Amino acid sequence: MTKYIYSALLILLFATPVFAQKAIESEPGFVDVKQVESWFDQEPNLEVNIYGALLNLVAEASRFEDPELAELLHKLKGISVRGFQTDGIDMQSVRARTSTMSSRLKADGWETIVKVRDDDEFVDMYLKTIDSNIAGMIVMVINEDDEAVFVNIIGEIDPEQIGRIGQKFNVGGLGKF
Repeated sequence: MTKYIYSALLILLFATPVFAQKAIESEPGFVDVKQVESWFDQEPNLEVNIYGALLNLVAEASRFEDPELAELLHKLKGISVRGFQTDGIDMQSVRARTSTMSSRLKADGWETIVKVRDDDEFVDMYLKTIDSNIAGMIVMVINEDDEAVFVNIIGEIDPEQIGRIGQKFNVGGLGKF
């Protein structure tokens, strides 16, 4: 009998991330940032995928140091980040693909919050709202001389706390908000 219980627990342990990933993909604030990996001829130099139980673990680990941040993290469903060095990359192609992605986001009901075009730096920030609540955010920061970073935060978001999330996960660019 114990053997069956351990077997069932092992199956649940390994199946939970799969179920969490499928559940997160159905969230209205989800954007698959993995899709940008094909835009670059290299592996991301920054990759963060925090969903479900792992996000709750991070929230609880933050509770002693920063209780407000812990509460904020508990309201989230997930955080996904991809960052790339831009040396040797066809940035015109990346900008064109980012523009296409922006058009799709707008068509899907995402609102443009920030759009910056300044010499070699491009910043796009979109929010997905459901019934006056923020359900997701995506930030795309492209600095042609340095790096490109794509961040998707899924779940109930307090806009005033975005910078704290960026600082907690050491996501360059997001900490400035």
